[in-house]
Amino acid sequence: MQSKASAFFSFLHLSFIQGANVLIQILLIPIISRKVGLTEFGLIMLASSYAALVSIFINYGSNQSGVKDVAIETASPTALSRIFYSTFYVRGILYILSFVVLLLVNQWILPADKGKHLLFANLIILAELLNPFFFFVGIQKLSLYNIVNLISKLLAVVCILFWVQGPTDGVWVNFFLGAAQIPGYLILGIYLIQKFKLHHFQISISQLKQYFKQNSYLTGNNLSVQLQQSIFLFAVSAMGNAALLGAYSLCDKIVWSFRMLIISLFNVVFPRASILQKENPAQWQLVQQKLRWGIGILFSFVAFGLFFLAHWLVPLITGHEDPMAVLFIQSICLVPLLAAINSLNFAELLMGNQYASIFTISLILLGISVVLSGVFIQLGQPVWFGLFPFFAELGSIPLYRYYIRKSKP
Repeated sequence: MQSKASAFFSFLHLSFIQGANVLIQILLIPIISRKVGLTEFGLIMLASSYAALVSIFINYGSNQSGVKDVAIETASPTALSRIFYSTFYVRGILYILSFVVLLLVNQWILPADKGKHLLFANLIILAELLNPFFFFVGIQKLSLYNIVNLISKLLAVVCILFWVQGPTDGVWVNFFLGAAQIPGYLILGIYLIQKFKLHHFQISISQLKQYFKQNSYLTGNNLSVQLQQSIFLFAVSAMGNAALLGAYSLCDKIVWSFRMLIISLFNVVFPRASILQKENPAQWQLVQQKLRWGIGILFSFVAFGLFFLAHWLVPLITGHEDPMAVLFIQSICLVPLLAAINSLNFAELLMGNQYASIFTISLILLGISVVLSGVFIQLGQPVWFGLFPFFAELGSIPLYRYYIRKSKP
C-alpha cells in the first residue's frame, strides 16, 4: 500500500512539473505575439521549427537509444561513461556540421531577415547538444531535470518580457529560449559526471561509425515525424506573404503546444504502461480502454473550446482581430484529439517492439504531408490552409490501426 501511494505521489509530482513546463510554453504564445506582432511572430516560429528539426538531427536518436542503454547499464560506471561521452561526441560533430551548413546557406541563399532569425535560433540547437534528458530518463529520476528545465523556461520568459519590446527585437526570442537552457543543462551534466563518476571516455572512429549506423533508423523516423508538421509551414513561408505566415504560424504553434502536452503525459504514463503490459496484458487492455475514453472526453472539450472560442482566443493572444487566424484555429480544433488517439496507437506499436512499422508509418505520413502541401499551395486558397494539420493527422489513424492489426498473431 505504501509503495502504491509513493508511486502515486511521484506520478503527480512529475505530471505537475511537466505540465508546468508545457503551460509556460503555451503562455509564451500571447506574450510574444503581442510584443512583436503576428507578422514577426511568423518569422520567429519559422526559425523555431528550423531549430527543432536540426535539434532532432544532432540528437541523432540518443533520446531513445540512450534511455535504453543507460537503464541497462545503471550499475556500471564504465559503461555509463562510454554511453555519456559517446553521445555528446556525436552530437558535437553533428552540431558543427549543421552550423557550417547554416552559415553557407545564410550567406548565399536566405534573405537577410530569415537568415538572422535562423542564426539567433541556433542557441536552441546548442542547448539540445548539451541536453542530458536521455540520461535522467534512463536512471528514472526526472524530478531534478524537470525542475531545472522549469527554472530555465521561467528565466527565458523574464528575458523576453524585459528585453523584447517590439518587432525589431523579435530575433532575440529564440536566442533567449536557447540561452536560458544552456546553463541549466551544463549544471545537470556536471552533476551526472560527479554523481555517477563518469570518467572521460575516448571514442574510436570505428565506434563512431557503429553509433551512426545503429541510430540512423531512429533519426530518420524522428526527422520524418517533425517534417510532417513543419513542411507546410516552410511552404507557406516560401509564398512570401508575411501576414499569412503569421496567421498560420499561430495555428501551427497551438497544435505544437498540444503535442507537447500529449508527449509530456505520454512520458509520464508510458514507463508504467510498459511494465503493466508485460506483467498483465489483460489488465493493460482494460486500462488502455479507459485511457481512450478519458482522452476522447477531455480532447472533445478542447475541440469544442477551440472552435467556439476562436474569436475570443485570437485577440487575447495577439492583441487584435485576425479573421484568417480565427478560421485556422477553428479548422484545427479536432487535431489535438486525433493526435492524442495516435499517441496511444504509437504506444501500442512501441510496446510491441514494432520499430519497422513505426518507421514505415512515418515515411508514409511524410509522403502524405508532401503531397498535401503541394495540393494546398497549388490550389492557392489560403482559407483552406488551416485544414492541412487536420488531414495530415487524420491520415495517421488508419495507418496505425492497420499495422497494429498486422502485428497481432
